[in-house]
Amino acid sequence: MALYSLFVVLTAFLNLSKEVTLENYIEQISKYFEVVPLWPFLLLAIVGLVAVAVEIVNRKRREDAIENFRQTIETELISMYPKHIRWPENINQYLCSRLPEMQYNFEVLRLFIPQNQLREYNEAWNKYCDFCRGITDEMCTANNQSGQEASSANDSSNLEAIFHKLVSDLLAFTTIK
Repeated sequence: MALYSLFVVLTAFLNLSKEVTLENYIEQISKYFEVVPLWPFLLLAIVGLVAVAVEIVNRKRREDAIENFRQTIETELISMYPKHIRWPENINQYLCSRLPEMQYNFEVLRLFIPQNQLREYNEAWNKYCDFCRGITDEMCTANNQSGQEASSANDSSNLEAIFHKLVSDLLAFTTIK
């Protein structure tokens, strides 16, 4: 009995030591596909096609959200950004009346901001909203008068520079990567 077991082990060892050719692998794979049903592979292919279609639609939606956000800023703030021409009368009312449309575009774009950048995006928006709600005509007049007396573009109290930085911070999230 022990001799028979030894013979079986030696035979198995010798069969393993034979060269395995590519033809053997191809034959095994083709036999596998003859036995296995193909519906799981078809289902996997359909899921893959749906995933690609969803990705294409999401990219288009992201591009549209970015374009709408940029266009809103460029049209609503035309006299103040990118080149500051003048502060409109009733600046607080002017900026606050434009916040709802900008808020809508902000919310749409937020869906496409990567999770690791979402906090900075929300902070930039909150700073912009605080600026819009806090600015007054008196502040603009004082800023213009102090700007005429001592033109310092690097001064932290320069409202134009602050406004430009806030809007630029928001637009920084509209680059397609």
